[in-house]
Amino acid sequence: AAELIGELGRIGQRLRDKQDARFDPPFSTLQTGVIGGGKALNIVPADCRFDFEVRALPGQAPQAVADELRAYAEQQVLPRMQAVSAQSAIRFTELSAYPGLMTDQQSEAAELIAAFCGSRAFGTVAFGTEGGLFDAVGIPTVVCGPGSMDQGHKPDEFVSVAQLAQCDQMLHSMLNALR
Repeated sequence: AAELIGELGRIGQRLRDKQDARFDPPFSTLQTGVIGGGKALNIVPADCRFDFEVRALPGQAPQAVADELRAYAEQQVLPRMQAVSAQSAIRFTELSAYPGLMTDQQSEAAELIAAFCGSRAFGTVAFGTEGGLFDAVGIPTVVCGPGSMDQGHKPDEFVSVAQLAQCDQMLHSMLNALR
């Protein structure tokens, strides 16, 4: 597992070569977030598991990372493992997948959100979202909501009361427009 995680680090460095300045960070990211295995320091672990995530920019295939890692595992790591124990195996299980999202700022969906928010301060998001899945099947998609990634995905994450009030105001604008 350590070798595979190290290879993910090398793949992640190569992802930095394909940049798009509209995003922050301007490249697809890759991280290993959960690792588990073994029962005691003096016992060779029977198994080890880890989860990794690719947050791909639009137009880049996150599956390519898994495919590259799988090929590395099968060609480099697994033969050495099976030389020690023929029962050794490496398995991959996809937990979720979603494409990157890049909504045209001039799209009808973006224009509607701008009208409801009273702002045209569009930007891109540096996090994964199911928005790319909706967009891929032809549903116009804009990611919009309260909060800031400066405060999210970390200990003590929060959304401020002021941000919730702004969201509430936008939702009221939407409801009034639909009446």
